[in-house]
Amino acid sequence: MAEEAGGRRVPYRFERAGYAFELPAEEVAHLRRLPDFEGKGEPAVADEFLRFRAERWAENLSDAGIAPGGVEVRIETHQRKAQLLRAGALLFSAEI
Repeated sequence: MAEEAGGRRVPYRFERAGYAFELPAEEVAHLRRLPDFEGKGEPAVADEFLRFRAERWAENLSDAGIAPGGVEVRIETHQRKAQLLRAGALLFSAEI
């Protein structure tokens, strides 16, 4: 759950197979605009979104030869895609 830490919100985090997927709290608002997530509260949306996708993402990243570690998740609502990034570089783009 994202909580206040020194005046800023902590990202939602879910770990799978050595990959730590982090969804910034600001990105949850983008998810809530999509029909699948309308009407759900922030923690529920973030937790459900990460939990049901992390295993597949971890497999895809591993198959692509990307080492385990931190992965930032950004939401592109117009294309209905999740962009997986590390150090600002796009690793993988996945359908939502």
